[in-house]
Amino acid sequence: MMVSLRRVRSPSLDVYNAFRAATVGVLVAMSLLRGGDNQPLVSGGNALYGWAAGYLVAIAASFGLGRSRLAQPLQLTLAVATDVGMLTGLIALNGGVRSGYGVLLLPFLAISGLLSSGRHALFYAALATVALLGYTGYELVRDLATPAELFQSGLLALAGFVVSVVTYQLGRVARESEALAQRQGNEIVQLNRLNALVLETLREAVLVLDDQGQVCQFNHVAANFLPELGRGQRRPELVALVERWQRSPDPSANLAVERLVRGRQLVGELIPIVQDNNRRLVLFLRDQADQAEEARRVKLAALGRLTANIAHEIRNPLAAISHAGELLAETADDAGSARLTRIVRDNALRIDTLVEEVLALNRRDRLRPEAIALAPFLTGLVDEFGVAQPDAAGAIVVEVPDTPVAVAFDRGHLTQILFNLLRNAWRHGSRQTGAVRLRVEAEPDRAHLSVLDNGPGVSEDAQLHLFEPFFTTDSQGTGLGLYIARELAEANEAWLDYVPPSGHFRLTCRYAP
Repeated sequence: MMVSLRRVRSPSLDVYNAFRAATVGVLVAMSLLRGGDNQPLVSGGNALYGWAAGYLVAIAASFGLGRSRLAQPLQLTLAVATDVGMLTGLIALNGGVRSGYGVLLLPFLAISGLLSSGRHALFYAALATVALLGYTGYELVRDLATPAELFQSGLLALAGFVVSVVTYQLGRVARESEALAQRQGNEIVQLNRLNALVLETLREAVLVLDDQGQVCQFNHVAANFLPELGRGQRRPELVALVERWQRSPDPSANLAVERLVRGRQLVGELIPIVQDNNRRLVLFLRDQADQAEEARRVKLAALGRLTANIAHEIRNPLAAISHAGELLAETADDAGSARLTRIVRDNALRIDTLVEEVLALNRRDRLRPEAIALAPFLTGLVDEFGVAQPDAAGAIVVEVPDTPVAVAFDRGHLTQILFNLLRNAWRHGSRQTGAVRLRVEAEPDRAHLSVLDNGPGVSEDAQLHLFEPFFTTDSQGTGLGLYIARELAEANEAWLDYVPPSGHFRLTCRYAP
């Protein structure tokens, strides 16, 4: 029989050794007690005590083997072989099989059958059979035993095989049940983690309630809607929904939900999950304002794609119109014709600007982010702006901290955003030196680029629509400049906003890694 050698510390073997020691202790204790005839309950005298001492030494050795490198099957085999030998010795001390001590083999075989595999259990039963029949046969040859005792030994051996097989089967079922329970427990843990992960990734608030309105589970969005939310709570906002469900004629039907909670208009759905007597309610909630904003963004995205396609188709005929206008201007010989050609040229230029802005918006996701050192970049940007806007040359002030600041941004996008902001600031400011300032402020986790001017600022009514597409307060504007600027900023994980009451635009950027 081959067994592998590896370090094993088995609590089951410790229990088995404890049972062996307890058995010896019970036998010794019974030898000290006397019955009604003043005879000890277990006879044997000094021979029994010597047997018990030897057995206890063997049990102690088994405890020591539990800390060795022997594999568990080998440790158990040595222990069972020792038990069979010692119990056979006990039988011999008390007059053979007729003494009845052979029955003690059965519980030992039962426990070893629980702890072992099928072939090991049969091997242990075979050991007991060889010991019993061998001892009884030896005694029979010496005329110290009768054929009836040999028959009794055979019955004990058969009982040993039955006990070993039955207990092995019970142990196998128990081990399989334990493994199944462990596997199912692990699956439940993984499923709970998966459920928690799914809940936390949802943009909706999700709450699981029992049929009394107590909170069983929720995600972080729900905690934001309902501060100090905890499991086992019965919140008035939620109990009212549960009561409404209880009054519903169809308990399995979904219910639409719309409630005002702490100043937020929440909408969603209450979904009952009923199985036997276990009833749970799953509540999905969303802020109506967030839902409207998401719908607006979807519409704007679709509008952006549509206008980009239209703009692309406009470019070719627009180029032909511009070229024809230039040819007419060269042949115009009176003021009226020159005025008409100028109108054609100016409006063609305006449409071309609009087309370029729309196409730039369609290219916002084509990022090439890089580390941009702001001090040299802004200096060069202001010089470029002075070339494009000659009256602003040398009039814009750049304020940067002494410590170098570098941000992660697409260079073309950052240039387009700041050009747009500088153009607006110069147009609405006093157009004097220092009237427009470009300031850099460094914070621990973000850098701020602010464009300030000394103009009148934006009215409160206009601030509400400032970054909406096609909104403008300038009759010559397209209404897309600030909208495109914010879209480009968000594409670079930055944020563009208007800061009252000082009335300036601020671009918040992440630092370069």
